[in-house]
Amino acid sequence: MMSKKNQMDRRSRRRQLPQRGYTQMLQGNRLATARAVGVDMHAKHCFEVCRAVKNKTAGQAVEFLNQVLKIDSDRADVRRKAAAVPYRLGSGNKRKRRSGPSMVGHRKGGIGPGRYPVKASREILKLIESAMENARFQHEDIDADDMVITHIAAHRGQIRRGWIPRARGRATPSNHYRVNLEVFLEDMNAMDDELEDEF
Repeated sequence: MMSKKNQMDRRSRRRQLPQRGYTQMLQGNRLATARAVGVDMHAKHCFEVCRAVKNKTAGQAVEFLNQVLKIDSDRADVRRKAAAVPYRLGSGNKRKRRSGPSMVGHRKGGIGPGRYPVKASREILKLIESAMENARFQHEDIDADDMVITHIAAHRGQIRRGWIPRARGRATPSNHYRVNLEVFLEDMNAMDDELEDEF
């Protein structure tokens, strides 16, 4: 007896795969997406920022990331108002005695270990604003600020290899680590309206 997977034709099987370039299925009729490929930065900072903004509305996420970016200001009074991004991955790992995620200091506001990843926050802010513009272009009756970030992810991209020449014919690797970002915004107000119509 043939399995169910083999019984499906090629087109139906392809429909069940994520759309080219994305890692998730593009399901939902009120969905706006954006992606950035080959952004020159480490994935670990992007991962923490993505975790911090997921399930927030687009407006809340933009406001939060602008608060994080205040740390890059020239004025000390503005820097003091900056919000930190909680760092969860590797925080408190006492066995690896090194600087980095195992030694992240606690920040004000009761969030625990946290940092101010300026470069990652700036790129993810651009990505969310791009998705909001896509939503306004695709749906005229939509309020992009109220759309919820249902999926946002940072995946390690290709490493651009480089070398620094040293004395006596040696060389030190100087690699550029890159990351692929994607975000899905979904309009939850339409779902609420459908539920109200049913009752």
